[in-house]
Amino acid sequence: MKNNIKKQMLAKALEMHRLGQLSEADKIYLEILKHDSDNYDANHLHGLILSQNKEYAKAVTYFSNAHNSGHPTCELLNNHAIALRNLQAYTECEQLLLDALKKDKYFANTYKNLSNCYLSKNEYKNAIDILEKAINLSLQTEDMRLKILDIFYIKIKKEKNDDDIKKYKRHLLILSESQSLGVKAKCALRYFHLGEIIKALNLFKDSEKHYSNSIPSVDTLKKLENKNIIKSFVKHEYEQITHIDSDKDGIRNMKISQEYYNNLNNVNSKSITEYNDEDYKFISSLHTIKYNKPPKIQKNYINKELKFTEIENKYINSDPEIVVIDNFLTESFLNELNIFFRCANIFKYPYSRGYIGAFLGKGMANKALLEFSQDLKKSFKKIFMDYDLSQAWAFKYDSKREGIGIHADDAKINVNFWVTDDSSNLNSETGGMIIWKRTPPSGSDFQDYNSISSMDKMFKEVKNTDSLRISYKANRAIIFNSNLYHVTDELHFRDSYEDRRVNVTFLYK
Repeated sequence: MKNNIKKQMLAKALEMHRLGQLSEADKIYLEILKHDSDNYDANHLHGLILSQNKEYAKAVTYFSNAHNSGHPTCELLNNHAIALRNLQAYTECEQLLLDALKKDKYFANTYKNLSNCYLSKNEYKNAIDILEKAINLSLQTEDMRLKILDIFYIKIKKEKNDDDIKKYKRHLLILSESQSLGVKAKCALRYFHLGEIIKALNLFKDSEKHYSNSIPSVDTLKKLENKNIIKSFVKHEYEQITHIDSDKDGIRNMKISQEYYNNLNNVNSKSITEYNDEDYKFISSLHTIKYNKPPKIQKNYINKELKFTEIENKYINSDPEIVVIDNFLTESFLNELNIFFRCANIFKYPYSRGYIGAFLGKGMANKALLEFSQDLKKSFKKIFMDYDLSQAWAFKYDSKREGIGIHADDAKINVNFWVTDDSSNLNSETGGMIIWKRTPPSGSDFQDYNSISSMDKMFKEVKNTDSLRISYKANRAIIFNSNLYHVTDELHFRDSYEDRRVNVTFLYK
């Protein structure tokens, strides 16, 4: 095979590889290797696809071929090392990464992968030290600090050490000034774990403002393939602002002018094919939070008449871990949450299946919900043990659309509860959730168990698996192993704003 033909084939395969068309790209790499078994690029890239498919032992063979057939790059040394780490060949992994550092000390991924290698051996100090070397060279300093936070968090959870906590807080303080989306919320959670709730709340509020001001561009909205996502968003905004203006919850927002409401009414009445540039500009502005009054602080958040020990024992002794709790919250807090989720203008994240979300670092964090999280852990100590809050969200559903598809969540414990009144549900047998007694295969990536593209594969996995169908009931909570596959059951709710189904989720890990 001529060199120019190989170059053309490699260029085509690389483009397919970048687009995620791995099997098509791999066919080309293998075709090249038929004619040139020592080809550096084809060995490296075929090995990379094997590694991406978790076939690490096979990948190592091809990485070694590439290594022996030319001058190894930092990319090859890192990819080879990652495969070796997954095979628990830590000594060889470390050596390859040290070789990569000698080759190019400014190649940032080497520091991350070397840190991961040390972590695999529980060498926390070495894992942190290598990342701090990268910071001293100004290499991806924010990412490196975030990784250091994760390591200190694990280390401190195992054994509290004043010096470690000081270093942890030093990195936290620096990262708290970040202007990158999502970083302030991550720092807020870390402060919350340390028991510093005021610092956490201030950072969550900063994060909320950051997201509220980071509105999508007109071009971004126009390029969306599924414009029904925009329609779901506009419909919810119109219904919510109309509800607030009605004063049914004792709330009026003076920031909403008649002109604003008229514009909102106008875009809501249009079909998605009728939007012009001015409409898209207005829809973009809707992503800014207009109103966010938190629920009132409570003396008690969780119903103190619950049989806590019985609930804990049921969860611990069930296989897999699932427990259903009725009358979960105090009536006062349930009422506050209903008002909050109806009126807080924080639901800015629509999904293709018709529901719309609000998230902890994007407007949902407030003192009442954070105190509720603490109350939950204290009330069910045998369930939550030393796990910490990792994320929380709320979803509202359109009665004419679908609920959340099958998925699993990256956490140890999932607390899912419903707040909308039972009178809104037209079928008392449905409207809740289905949980399968099955978790994703070991080593699965997040996309394998939490994406629309993987839904067919997940349904195949649970095809012959026992499941538990839990019907909807207001103030009902389900605490379960978050790795279990679960899905929203079919919905038959009244088609009005106040009757929208609302579920709230808190994850712990």
